[in-house]
Amino acid sequence: MKNNIIYTLCVCLLVVLLACSRQESGNDSTTAKESSPAIAQASAPAPEAAAEAAPVLQPAVPVTENPDHEALLASADPQLAALQAAQTCDRQCLVGLMQDYLAALVAHDPSAVPLDKEVKFTENTAHIPVGDGLWVTATGGPSEFQIYAADPVTQQVAGLVMMKENTNEKILLGVRLALRRGKISEAEHHVVRQELLHTMGNLQQPRPGLVADVAPADRTPREQMLDIGLAYYDALTGEDGTLAPFAAECERRENGSTSVGGKREAPEQTEAATQFPPPENTDPEMAKLAMALTAAPNTCEGQITAGVWGYITEIKNRRLLVIDEQKGLAVGFSNFHHDSKLKTMQLKGIPGLESVPSFQGTFNMPAMHFFKIRQGKIYEIEATGLVLPYGTRTGWE
Repeated sequence: MKNNIIYTLCVCLLVVLLACSRQESGNDSTTAKESSPAIAQASAPAPEAAAEAAPVLQPAVPVTENPDHEALLASADPQLAALQAAQTCDRQCLVGLMQDYLAALVAHDPSAVPLDKEVKFTENTAHIPVGDGLWVTATGGPSEFQIYAADPVTQQVAGLVMMKENTNEKILLGVRLALRRGKISEAEHHVVRQELLHTMGNLQQPRPGLVADVAPADRTPREQMLDIGLAYYDALTGEDGTLAPFAAECERRENGSTSVGGKREAPEQTEAATQFPPPENTDPEMAKLAMALTAAPNTCEGQITAGVWGYITEIKNRRLLVIDEQKGLAVGFSNFHHDSKLKTMQLKGIPGLESVPSFQGTFNMPAMHFFKIRQGKIYEIEATGLVLPYGTRTGWE
């Protein structure tokens, strides 16, 4: 009997304690709910103070990591966001860094520029250590021919300049640098030497349109510039010039030579220059191909649609990496494959020519293209092309 009474008292006491605990919990919750608006109001800065405390900064986007993941980390960690912002180069900074880099090449001094300890470096697709290649052979430049495209969003900058190596040998150098937290993490060289430079007159100074700012009203949104640059490759492989928005006056130059638009120059005769086909043993069918190129419409759109580039098997490793909205420049990198399986190219819209023999020769052509874009159209193209063994990779797959 006594035990039952004790048991009942214990149960009653437990019930009372639980009830009290729930009441206190409810009071705490109510207090928190009632006080939270005041706390939020007290902790939130005034609009003017918020504007001063949070300047608009453009964070760097690392080249080798997921940008969305990096942005998420930065938003979660204000210190990381501040660090990235402090190490972000604007356009002027990026161009200045490229110019310092070119000077360092001539000085043979990699320590003169901020290199990441794990920098990736290729020259004409080969992975080599920093300090080799042009770091040894560059001897002068750049000359007056200089084109720069800088992208503060991706923290990349590209340049196309005339340089010298081995004392006095002229080269056309396409170069790309990528920064990560203020240091060069990627460097890519396309070195075009004299045997592929047939029209030096076009490499004395850049075309004015390639270095001029685009008026704000004529600028093209960044995302659209990216699509336009990539559409160029689709137009070539699709043999359909309407797949890319070419301006009627579009002019394309490759390794200095005008391939379409503008005034077509005859190649200069130099000891180092090679001609295709060689004049002394011109194959009649290859001469017919040259005639097709001459007979095709002299517009970027029309020439592609005519089918004269049908011998291009495919274009791989398409990378549109630099968008310079101020200059209206989009810079793309790619790898043209030619397997020579196509023997005859069918032409369209060329009077008297329905087909010509396809160019025969297996090779790859890693290329770099600067696209000048205004009002959503391509006006100028300045490109480099390397002739390397078939199957050569770019080093950036």
